[in-house]
Amino acid sequence: MNDELKEVLRVGENRVEFVDFRMFEDRSGYIKENIYGINVAKIKEIIKYPDPKEIISIHGKSDVLEGMINLRGEVIPIVNLAKWLNIKEPQDPSITKNKKIIVANFNNVTVGFIVHEAKRIRRFAWSDIKPPNDVLSSQYENKIIGTINNIDDDDKEKVLLIVDFEKICEELGIFGTENVQRIEKDMSNVKISRKANVLIADDSSIARKIIKEAIKPITEKLYETKDGQEAWELLNTLYESSNGNIKSMVDLVITDVEMPNMDGFTLTKKIKEDPRFESLPVVVNTSLSWGANLAKAKSVGADDFCTKFIAEEFVRAVTNNVK
Repeated sequence: MNDELKEVLRVGENRVEFVDFRMFEDRSGYIKENIYGINVAKIKEIIKYPDPKEIISIHGKSDVLEGMINLRGEVIPIVNLAKWLNIKEPQDPSITKNKKIIVANFNNVTVGFIVHEAKRIRRFAWSDIKPPNDVLSSQYENKIIGTINNIDDDDKEKVLLIVDFEKICEELGIFGTENVQRIEKDMSNVKISRKANVLIADDSSIARKIIKEAIKPITEKLYETKDGQEAWELLNTLYESSNGNIKSMVDLVITDVEMPNMDGFTLTKKIKEDPRFESLPVVVNTSLSWGANLAKAKSVGADDFCTKFIAEEFVRAVTNNVK
C-alpha cells in the first residue's frame, strides 16, 4: 500500500481518495462527459482494455458482463459499465482507444470494470460526500450512492457520482448468492438467550437488505440508517427516549465504512469516545479489504470487523457481539 493511501486511512483524517474516471455519452448531436468515482482502497490496478480476441466469451449471460480475461493467471469477469449505466457509447476512435479496465477487489472478489478514461486521484473529506437526490436516484435507477459537488475549481458545476459497485456485482451474480444463503442458514441456527435490537448503518440498499434478512432470526427490533450521521443522530434520539439507558434500545451497531456525510470509522470513534454509548458493541462490516482497514477499525475501538458478505466472518462477528 502506498504512503498516500496509508495517510488517508490514518485515524482522525476522515478523508478518502477516489479515482476520478470518465464515461462519455452519445447524446445525438454532442458527446457528454460524465464524471464518476471509485474508492482507491478498492482498486488493485488499472490496465489498458485488451485486444477483443483476448476476452473470453460468456454465453447466456447479460451483455453487461462482457466476458472474462486472464490477468496474470487469474481469470476475472469484466463488466461493461456503460451498458449497466444505460449510457450510449460514442463510436469515436479517440474514445475507444483510451478505454481502461479498473481492476477492483472487494468482498474478496476481483472484478474488472470497463471505463472510457481514468483521469486522476482526488482526495475528499467524507463530509463532502452527499446522498444523491431523488431526481438523480430515479434517473440512475438507484445505481448511484453518493455525489460530490464543485470538484473542479475551473468549473463549479462539475459533480462526481459514486457508483454502487456492490449492486452491479449482486445483480450479475458475481458474488453473494451462495454466501448470502449460507449466512441466512447459519444465522437461523444461532442459539441466543433473547432476540437483539440492532442498528444498521449502510448507504447501499442491497447491503441493508442482505443484512436485514440475515439477522432476522436473532432480531427483535431493527433500526435502519443510510449513513453514519443518520445513525449518530438516531442513537442520540434513542438515548433521550430511553432515559439514558441506551442498552435497553440497542444491543449492537453494524456499520459500513464508505458512507456519505459520515463514514463508519468516524461513527465508531464517536460511539466509543462517548460515555453514553461506549459499551455498545460495534461491528464494522465492509467490502474493503483487511490490512490497513482492519488496523483502523481496531484503532477507533470497533469490537469486530468482517468482510461483506463472507458467511463465516459475518456470523462470527455478529453472534460474538450479541449478548
